[in-house]
Amino acid sequence: MPLQTVTISGRSIEFELPDPDALLNEAVEGEAAGTPGWDPYWGMLWAAATPTAKLMQFRPSTSVTALELGCGVGLTGIAALHAGLNVTFSDQSPSAVAMACRNAARNGFPEATGLAFDWQSPPANQFDLLFGSDILYDPRGHKPLLVTLEQMLNPGGQVWIGDAGRAHAPAFASLAQAAGWKIDNRDHHFRPIHQPAHLQFRLLILTK
Repeated sequence: MPLQTVTISGRSIEFELPDPDALLNEAVEGEAAGTPGWDPYWGMLWAAATPTAKLMQFRPSTSVTALELGCGVGLTGIAALHAGLNVTFSDQSPSAVAMACRNAARNGFPEATGLAFDWQSPPANQFDLLFGSDILYDPRGHKPLLVTLEQMLNPGGQVWIGDAGRAHAPAFASLAQAAGWKIDNRDHHFRPIHQPAHLQFRLLILTK
């Protein structure tokens, strides 16, 4: 399996990437099984993953338990582990969850756990912080994501979503605000953004 190294806050994180052929086979099997919204791209390191990982140093100090949504290979979750959070990795793909946990162990966190589930059917587990990166690209997933956030966030908790300024992020923000969420936008230095721009990275912090 290919390996890649990224430096986050002065610390090197080494992680395994999936074999492209195995990823393609999994995608074909998911589509053949009729799984809605199957994502064949979880093994990619998407644009918002690294800046979101770097912002985990600004994590809310009151958060103890955290769930990474759409973990992929687990880079952002590993950065959160280094920042002192108790992280559970989650993804629709069981292969992604398994790889994220292996990557966490590779970086000194063998106790990391994972959950494989679809946002259409979130489990009853609750966490102080829900976070993810590049998970707003498909508008069909916005409503299920909000259901997951409502069900899995502890009262008083926060949601952090890193986005690379993709076209569908404003639609999700409007939907979330209509559902009663307050949104604070931050840049890659954790400075407030008053008017997010297209193709500009932002961290959306959701609270109720």
